[in-house]
Amino acid sequence: MAANWLRTLAAACSLWVGAAVAFADGDLVLVKDGKPAAVIVVPNTTEPGAAVANTAAHVLSDHLFQMSGAKLEIRHSADLGGATVQDGLVAAEVGKLDADLKSFVFVGESALSKQAGFTSEGLAIGGTFIKTGSNSLALIGSSNPQDPQSTVYAVVDCLESLGCRYLWPGESGKVIPKRATVTIAAIDRRYAPSIKQRGIRFAGMTERPLTGLTKLGFTKPEYDAAFAKAQETVSPIGWSTWQRLGGNIGIVGGAAGYGLRGGWDQWGKTHPEWFAMQADGTRDQSKAKDRWRLCVSNQDLINHVADDVIERLNKDPKLTCISLCPNDGGFSSFCMCDECKKLDPADAPKIKFPIFTKVGEAEHKDIDYPALTDRMVHYWNAVAERVTKVHPNVNILVEAYSVYALPPTHEKLHPNLVVRYVPGDDKWKGWRDAGAKQLYWRPNSLIAGRKDGMVIGITDALVQQMNEMGEAGLAITDFDSIMNSWAVSGFNYYAAARLNWNPRLSKEEILDDYSQGGFGPAAAPIKQYFLRVEQMSQVQRAEQMSKGKQRYFTNENIGELRGLLDAADKAAVGDEVLLNRIAFLRIGLNYSDLSSTISRLVEETQGKSSAELAALKIKAEPLLALHYLILRDIVKNHNLAIWAPYLVWAGNEFATWAPIDVRAYHPDPQTLALGDAPGHSLTGHENSIDAMYASFGLDKDHIAASHGHATRPATEGKTDVDAD
Repeated sequence: MAANWLRTLAAACSLWVGAAVAFADGDLVLVKDGKPAAVIVVPNTTEPGAAVANTAAHVLSDHLFQMSGAKLEIRHSADLGGATVQDGLVAAEVGKLDADLKSFVFVGESALSKQAGFTSEGLAIGGTFIKTGSNSLALIGSSNPQDPQSTVYAVVDCLESLGCRYLWPGESGKVIPKRATVTIAAIDRRYAPSIKQRGIRFAGMTERPLTGLTKLGFTKPEYDAAFAKAQETVSPIGWSTWQRLGGNIGIVGGAAGYGLRGGWDQWGKTHPEWFAMQADGTRDQSKAKDRWRLCVSNQDLINHVADDVIERLNKDPKLTCISLCPNDGGFSSFCMCDECKKLDPADAPKIKFPIFTKVGEAEHKDIDYPALTDRMVHYWNAVAERVTKVHPNVNILVEAYSVYALPPTHEKLHPNLVVRYVPGDDKWKGWRDAGAKQLYWRPNSLIAGRKDGMVIGITDALVQQMNEMGEAGLAITDFDSIMNSWAVSGFNYYAAARLNWNPRLSKEEILDDYSQGGFGPAAAPIKQYFLRVEQMSQVQRAEQMSKGKQRYFTNENIGELRGLLDAADKAAVGDEVLLNRIAFLRIGLNYSDLSSTISRLVEETQGKSSAELAALKIKAEPLLALHYLILRDIVKNHNLAIWAPYLVWAGNEFATWAPIDVRAYHPDPQTLALGDAPGHSLTGHENSIDAMYASFGLDKDHIAASHGHATRPATEGKTDVDAD
């Protein structure tokens, strides 16, 4: 009996070998002098959330390894044998772990983490729980399936507390501080994002940018390879997941032809009366492609759409949301039939919108007319009323956009309508007053600057909007779109992502996080750089609005911004990682310098004689050659700096520079070959346009002398009307 008791006591004591308190100066030790001091514990494969926890664990392990050189083991709970928790101390069975591993990091909820007092119970959608114990750390996310990556978010929160950041995709945007010993201060924090569905789109290589890519002389496979290489980084997750974008509360959808499936192709011949009356008195939408418009006053159309929605919901009980959003853009007019006009209140605010002479063609005249919001709400309400009699809980997505962006004047919203608000102003308050119960913001904010590719700041307006809407209960976002121009708009993208996770952040907090977290000793000049970019951008926008002036930077602007990046270089001297990060930003500034120089030259052409104009064109020739080569170089070697293919398309082949013969410009073969020669590429350390010429081995005087030899193939007719 005594022998059995002694064996039991010895076994119990043996469990606690190596389980001494694993704190140093009050901090939990994860890595000590470049060697692991902790083990990462994930749920067993049969436990809920095991797959996500495993991903999160690898994110943690990989980053700690890059930080310290120590690779923490990832073990399932079962691998610890008869692990126990006593007085808050976690211990593995003897022989199951190296004796030096005194700390336990629970990634994801498991039976063992619950035994240690760590649980996700009570966490809202997307919520995270980070807490230290006697010799343990819990990194646990909500178990709600509407945001399954929550445990990854908890790991990211932890890594950011250690100084890690992800400024932009790719290795140069990843910030991982180096240290031999890694510790975690005592913490007990629960956080759940107030925005439950956080979305930022990434623009893709669709037909539009593909047109620009072709004009730059590349194929899509060539672009895809360069794009993939630019994004390479040592991490199981990308930028979006790191920024904790995600969540899905079931309210999804976009442009859906007002809910009419099949559109003109299916219904045009049998029901032309369903479609919008055009300027020529017909309802023919055969040339509208997928941008056709409807006659929303037509009761037969309303009945058909409602019945079709009911049928879809009957067939698929998992559907929780149906979109009635109209088609976006195109060259087709909104309906001007008498019945639709009756739905437009005379006292509604007047707006200006186009009436196209012919469907599918850009020729149009602008008219002043009451906002079309009330007619659209009438249509949405009528469909919703019929649908909800059968399916009372369905969400019906509609959109405040275009000529129906302003709040309705008289109509009130059916309670099942969810309004996607697009503008970047405070008129959303009017939609809320009209009955919108859930706030859903789908802004176009991030596409600012897409047509000129220059450095731009929009964060003041972005922060104000998110702060106000966040306080009012913003639940869903869908930003359109990250345009892959990280050297000129990257801080805007970063700010939008941080505000999605916490819409109450101030600009100061976001900018400090970005500059201090990303640039360390160079934080002060980098912060000032972005502050000045924002201020200059506001001046540029004001001049565009008041004078119709093309956006560009003055020489004084460029000189000041260059000085700030130079100061950042001096502060970061000896740190190649930081210098490369600053060089990435300078590529964007260099393009802004070149583009602005060309724009100012174009301004000089106003009122010039033929001889003077010819001289300016010769002066422009080397700038245009350099511009073309830089866009090609960006595609090949700096792919994420500026989205060059889209820039060519969106700028209509730089139509605003037409006075200097830029349309469809290509350098002569000799210049093109020189620019593409090995070693001829931007470095990001150029501090003038002359330095950019030198990077490509160009002689600008030779280019100017050869003016007229560059090729300008004939192009199809263009229009400057933006059909987005």
